[in-house]
Amino acid sequence: MNVNVIVQQLNILFIDSVEDVNNLDSMVRDNIISSLKQIALEAQTNSEFRKELGLNQQFWIITNNMQTWVLKNLFNDEYFIFPVTLWLLRVFKNIVAAITENQNKALEQEWNKFIEQILWHFFLKYRQENDNTEFNISILRSGTQALSNMITGNTFTQECVWVDFMNRNESNDLLSTLARYGDNGTLTSCLVLVHNCIFESDTRRALVCSGSGNRLLKFLLDKTETLLEDENFELIYTIVSRLIDFDLFPTLYDSLNTYSKQIPTHNQIILLKLLDSKLHSTINISNSFSFHSCTFLLKLFNSLCPQVINLMKQLEIENSTSETNVSLEDDVPQEIEENRLLFSGLVLLLQCFVSLSQDGNNKICECLFKEGIVSTVIFLLIQADKTLPRVTKAISSSITQNLQNGITGFSHIKREIIKIIGNMSYENKIVQEEVRKMGGIPLILNQCNIDDNNPCNYAILALRNLLIDNLDNQKLIKELETIGTVQNDILKQAGIKTELDKDDTCSKNWFYNTVSVEPDKAMVTRTIKDHS
Repeated sequence: MNVNVIVQQLNILFIDSVEDVNNLDSMVRDNIISSLKQIALEAQTNSEFRKELGLNQQFWIITNNMQTWVLKNLFNDEYFIFPVTLWLLRVFKNIVAAITENQNKALEQEWNKFIEQILWHFFLKYRQENDNTEFNISILRSGTQALSNMITGNTFTQECVWVDFMNRNESNDLLSTLARYGDNGTLTSCLVLVHNCIFESDTRRALVCSGSGNRLLKFLLDKTETLLEDENFELIYTIVSRLIDFDLFPTLYDSLNTYSKQIPTHNQIILLKLLDSKLHSTINISNSFSFHSCTFLLKLFNSLCPQVINLMKQLEIENSTSETNVSLEDDVPQEIEENRLLFSGLVLLLQCFVSLSQDGNNKICECLFKEGIVSTVIFLLIQADKTLPRVTKAISSSITQNLQNGITGFSHIKREIIKIIGNMSYENKIVQEEVRKMGGIPLILNQCNIDDNNPCNYAILALRNLLIDNLDNQKLIKELETIGTVQNDILKQAGIKTELDKDDTCSKNWFYNTVSVEPDKAMVTRTIKDHS
């Protein structure tokens, strides 16, 4: 396609249209659209054509004049201009793709401001007339893609456009409006624009944490749970992951807090979920997660733990009065939704610490230890063991039901604590000693039971790591004495009760138990050798 010929043809058609716009012949309009379409389609796949067109000064003059013409007729509600607008946007989108000189020239010609005016016009049209037709969607998609292409791979245009977008008030916040429109294609282009702007610049990344960036981030986090099977979820995850890589997690988390209470918000919970997913899937965590962020998580954890422990104490009281059928939802002073957020935040933090502590990086583990994670999780486990009953599929008591209804996000807490202790104590004498001094070994022994929420194999692995090459911890196990047996409601319903043998062999074999079966008093004995 000859660039000079196509530009001259478009120029002639445009001049005719401007001179007699009120009596614009449909054939002339269709010819203008045809010329724009030719340029857009050729530029889509032919980079040499894009370069050559960008060097043609007449092309820039014509497109600049067409912008004024389009806006005038668009704002006068001249519907004939809509298809011209669409193909002009597609020309802009393709001409600037991966050609730095064209991107710079487009910024000089203020294409970004023209595109924004078009987008706001059609947003307003949608709001007033609920016009969500395929044509309206095409305009918004093409305009958003044109803005994205204009800055991709170009530091100069990124700086100009991104700084402008990040310093908007709510009424003219274009990126948040684009994201909220409800069309996945428009959202994709918006996310690509965001990703490209923050990819290589600390300054541009930091702007996400305040103003327009913060509004956009909150909306994107709100959307994640509805986009799990969509490519836009991957883009949101990639954007957040990139921000975490550059140590912005603490700033992001704090920017999402709108409560005066120290309870995680819904957006903060989503951010923690994304962090947990990132840590869980990262091979070498220490290369992408800083000590600063690690310390922040620990301080956050230490602020949530006392609140959770106090709430569990209330649940323990509720537990003891369950026979009166008191409802957990009615008696716990805090709102149930706030409780769920609190518990969910705590469990997500525990899961993050599981990933951090199993990375094999001694410096990360040292950071966790210095901030007191071992003592904190042991105190938490002490209260959790009192409050949360062992849960099996056979149990259906009102206590368990109330607990499950009131603290949905709180399952597996004991399991996660045990994992952390097991990871931290692996080949670490200092942690092994700390756990013993805190009284953690008998507590972990108490978790060696079948529990659907807290499988005993994690407790056994933790004990192995605590005992290996540690004579003092091994000695503690050997010296433990049997106090008695715990009666189980399910066994009781089956007519079975647990009791000690006369020779008290259980004091030496801590996995050993005997049961007598009523009514015929037949004795059944099961023995597992001493594991100490």
